[in-house]
Amino acid sequence: MSLENEVMSYFDELDSLKEMSIDANKAFLDLLVFGVLADGETTEDELAQLDEELLRLPFIWDEDARNEVTDHSAKTRELLEGNLDDHGVIEGFLESLARRVETQELRMIGLRMFVAITVSDGFTETERQFCHAIGAAFDFDPSEVDSVIAQIAETI
Repeated sequence: MSLENEVMSYFDELDSLKEMSIDANKAFLDLLVFGVLADGETTEDELAQLDEELLRLPFIWDEDARNEVTDHSAKTRELLEGNLDDHGVIEGFLESLARRVETQELRMIGLRMFVAITVSDGFTETERQFCHAIGAAFDFDPSEVDSVIAQIAETI
């Protein structure tokens, strides 16, 4: 998995991400954490890389923001680890994401980031289902999700 090469570049390239609310920023953090955990086979190296990359995000401007990101990431991990097969937990998590990421432009960016994370270290059927669940929560047609998966899989 290469978060820096495959995923974090989304944050560098898009001005709209820099203008997001704190809640929307946290939703993107949640998507990154979810993407790393989605295959259910997360290594310590992957978690260490995630922590390192989260602290490089463009909205980390001071020590308070750094601490908030670290705390939020830990809470998201705690929620999702061991609960990836709990439909109720995942559904609630995705509903929360959809409330916090309000525009279709940002939702597409979030979906693309999630797909890039999950495809970067192999792609399981469970990860494909999670991609479609995110797509549904973000009001994307399944064919749009399949198109995003195909585009990203082709480039990684």
